[in-house]
Amino acid sequence: MRALMIAAALTGLLLVAAGAAGGHTVPVEATSRWQTAFMYGYVHALGALVAASLPFRGWLHLAGGWAFIASVPLFSGVQIAKIIMGGIPMTPTPFDTLTFLVPIGGVFFIVGWLLIGLAAAMAPRRDEPESLPRDQDPTSRS
Repeated sequence: MRALMIAAALTGLLLVAAGAAGGHTVPVEATSRWQTAFMYGYVHALGALVAASLPFRGWLHLAGGWAFIASVPLFSGVQIAKIIMGGIPMTPTPFDTLTFLVPIGGVFFIVGWLLIGLAAAMAPRRDEPESLPRDQDPTSRS
C-alpha cells in the first residue's frame, strides 16, 4: 500500500512539474492534447491513491492502482513530452518513436478501473455480519 501511495504522489508531483515547465509554451495547436493528457494523468494519479486506501485488501485493487501508475507515463507522459519538446504537427521530436505507447496507456487506464471494480464486487460486505453456524444463529428455527 505504501509503495503505491508513494508512486501516486510522485506521479502527481511529476505532472505538476511538467505542467509548470511547459504550461506557458504550449502551441495553440497542441492545447487540446495538452489538457487531455494532464486531465487523464491527474485523475489516474488520484485513482491510484484511492486504490491504495480502499478498505478491502487484495491483489485486484493493488493491481488496479499499479495499472493507473503505469498508464500515466504511457498515455500522458509521452504526449506531454512530445508537446514540451515541440511536438506540434510536422515537428519531429525524440518521443515520436514512442507514440505507440499512448494507446497501451489507454488500455491500462481501462484495466485499472476494471480491476478496482472487480475488487469491490468481490470484497465481503462490511454491513453484513459474518454468517454463524446454524446451531449458533439466533434467527434460525430448529
